[in-house]
Amino acid sequence: MIQRRTQTESYWQKQFEVTDQDISRIYDLILDAGAPVGMEALAQEVISAHCQREEALIQAELNRGPIYQPKNRYEVGQDLIFPALNYVLGTVVDTRPGRNPEYGDFQVIQVQIEGEEGLREFASELQGPHKLNFEDGGGDLLIEGEQLSPAELYEEYGSIVVEELGAALSERSEFVQFGDSWFLEDLLVPISVGNLNIAEALVEIKSRPLTTADFLPDLDLPEEASEEIKLLSLSGALAADERFDNVGDSGRDIWYLRRLTPEPVVTPPKRLVLESVPYDREQIDESLLLIEREIDDEGSGEEVMGASRPLYRTSISLIYPHWRSGTLPLTVRTRRLFPEATEHHFPIVLIDGRTGNRLQGWVVPEAGYVYGLKEWYERHRLPVGTFLKLERTRDPRVLTVDFEPRRLKSLWVPVAVAQGGKITFQMRKTAIACEYDDKLTIGEENSLEIDRVWDQVHNRGESLLQTMTHLLPELLKLSPQATVHAKTIYSAVNLLRRVPPGPIFALLSTEPRFAPMGGGYWTFDEALA
Repeated sequence: MIQRRTQTESYWQKQFEVTDQDISRIYDLILDAGAPVGMEALAQEVISAHCQREEALIQAELNRGPIYQPKNRYEVGQDLIFPALNYVLGTVVDTRPGRNPEYGDFQVIQVQIEGEEGLREFASELQGPHKLNFEDGGGDLLIEGEQLSPAELYEEYGSIVVEELGAALSERSEFVQFGDSWFLEDLLVPISVGNLNIAEALVEIKSRPLTTADFLPDLDLPEEASEEIKLLSLSGALAADERFDNVGDSGRDIWYLRRLTPEPVVTPPKRLVLESVPYDREQIDESLLLIEREIDDEGSGEEVMGASRPLYRTSISLIYPHWRSGTLPLTVRTRRLFPEATEHHFPIVLIDGRTGNRLQGWVVPEAGYVYGLKEWYERHRLPVGTFLKLERTRDPRVLTVDFEPRRLKSLWVPVAVAQGGKITFQMRKTAIACEYDDKLTIGEENSLEIDRVWDQVHNRGESLLQTMTHLLPELLKLSPQATVHAKTIYSAVNLLRRVPPGPIFALLSTEPRFAPMGGGYWTFDEALA
C-alpha cells in the first residue's frame, strides 16, 4: 500500500513549508469568516490542504501508468509509477538477466526517470515476498489502513505548523494579529490620529484604565462596521501607539497611559529582584525547611510550598523587602488569588479591610509582586512581620487587604543602624498595634543609610557567606543567650541583598561557623570564621 508522506513525522519536521497556496487559502478563510480566526483553526486548515494536495498528486500520478512492483514483468517502452520516489514517472528503456542466491533468477529493468539524466535499475519478475509488492485483490492502492485526520495530525505536529505559519503570516502586510488570532488588514476600520488623541484624553479625564469598548461612544467610527470590527481596529491602533499600555488580564484589552503607570510597576524595585545563589536543598536542616514554608517568600517555589491551588483567602507574614517596597509578594500560595494575565502588569483594586477605602494596586506577575501598599503600611504603622489577611471578592480584580489589630503597645524590636559602612543592631521600643511574627520583625533607623550599605555590598561583590558572617555577630549581641532565630537572620540578610530563605538556610546547615541551638535558633563561632 502507498504510504502518504503527510502521515509521517519526517514530512512535518523536515519537508513542510508554508506555500503561496496555503496563504491564499487562509486569506479566503478569514475573508469568509469576517472575523479573526484562531491559529489552531488556521493550522488545521493548512494541514488539511497539504493532505488533500498529496491525495490529488497520488491520484494524478497513478493515472499515468501502473505502479511498479518487483514481482511483475515489464516491457521496453512501458511507463511505470514509482511511489517510493514520490510517485515519479519512469520509462523502461532496456532489460537484462539477474540472479540472486536468495531470490534466484529475475530480470533487471533499466529505467529513465522523468527529469533525471542517468538511468536507474530495478528488479522485475522477482520471486518471493517484497515490501513493494501488493497482494492480489488488495483493492484500491490509495486505501492504506487508518489514516490520521487533520485534527489528529494537528495534535501530533501542530506546534511545528503553528510556528512556521506564524512566521509566514508575520511577513505579510495583509494579515494582522490579535493575540492568538489573525485578521485581514483590509477589513479593519481606519483609526485616525484624532481618534487616538481622544482616547488619550479619555484616560486622563477618567483617571483610570479603560476597556476598548469604553472609547467607542466618543469616537466617530463608520456606522456600517460591526462593533467587533471596530473593537479589533481600535485595539490594533492602540497597541501600535506607544502612548498606550495594555494592562488587561485573562485575554481582555484594558488600556492605560504609559506615562501614568507608576515606575515601580514598569521597573521592579531593586529590593525585589531576587539574587540567583546556587545551593543544594538536600543539605538544608529539616527544621529549617519547616521555617522556610512559614516565611512564604516568592523565591520559594513549589518544591518548597507544594503545588499551587485556587483559594479565596489566606494569611501571610509581611517580609522586609515588600514592607520596604510597599508591595505584596506573589508566592505559590498567594498567586492564585489574582487573575491570570497575558501582559506583564495590570491594575487591581485593593480594599482596606479596616476602613473600606479603595486603593489603586498593580499586579506584576513576571516579577512576582503587587504594588500600591506603601502608604497603607505607613498609615496603619505596620511593622515587618505583620500577619496580613488577603481575601478575594466576587470581582477577581478586587482584593481585600487587612490585618489583625491589637491594643497599641510599645514593644522591643531589633533596629538596623548603618555605621561606618556596616550594619549594627539595637533593641528599641516601637509602637505596634497589630498581630505580627516577632522573629521576622526588624526595623531600620535611616533608610537612605541602609541603602548606601546595600550599594557597597553589591559594588564590592560580597558573597552571601560574607554578608552572613558580618551580620550574625551583631545580631547575637541583642540576645543574653547569644542566639538568633533563623527568621531574624533571613530578615537581616534581606536588608542588604534580596535572597530567599533557601540559600541562607543552606549555609546555616553546612558552614561549621554556624551552630544550631535548637528551636530554630543559631549561634556563631567566630573562631571558625
